Amino acid sequence: MPYGCLDSQRLSRASLIAVGKAVEWCRKSMQISRHQMFLVLASFDNGSADELQLRKDFVSRALADGDSLVNNIIEISGRNEEDLAHRITRVKELLPIDTITVFAESRHAISLRPIFKRKFGKTLQVKTFKAEFEVNHPWISTSSSPAWVLWNLFVRVWFEMRKRMGRSMRKKLRLWFRP
Repeated sequence: MPYGCLDSQRLSRASLIAVGKAVEWCRKSMQISRHQMFLVLASFDNGSADELQLRKDFVSRALADGDSLVNNIIEISGRNEEDLAHRITRVKELLPIDTITVFAESRHAISLRPIFKRKFGKTLQVKTFKAEFEVNHPWISTSSSPAWVLWNLFVRVWFEMRKRMGRSMRKKLRLWFRP
């Protein structure tokens, strides 16, 4: 998952941890089995060029030149998490997807799980990690735990309700809460 960059020269701590864990996990699983594996570097549309380039540079430094994973790097950007999941399903090189592993910060994983579960179903694995966000992190509106917990709880409840509701009920809700 993308966690932004602090400026055009540095990735945030959460981004570095996520990319580092993804590269390490890919390296370990390539030693165990020789199946087709891709590393998807994602970013959000606002400021995506800098973040994608910084992530790609980090991955190329972390991987050895002879590693076959260097040729299997795919870059994707989207508006939000739901758009990223949708765009991943549209990349022809990735299809069919047997297993998708998403690396997410533990507070953020609560709301990510239903979004990606809806698109990928049983093929989804979510690996979590803990990260302390910088005070001046541009992507995170607040770094306080209660705000994160409440927001993630709201998103998770919304997706679970949406999954269980019928189409007519979703239309009525949209009609009632339309600005």
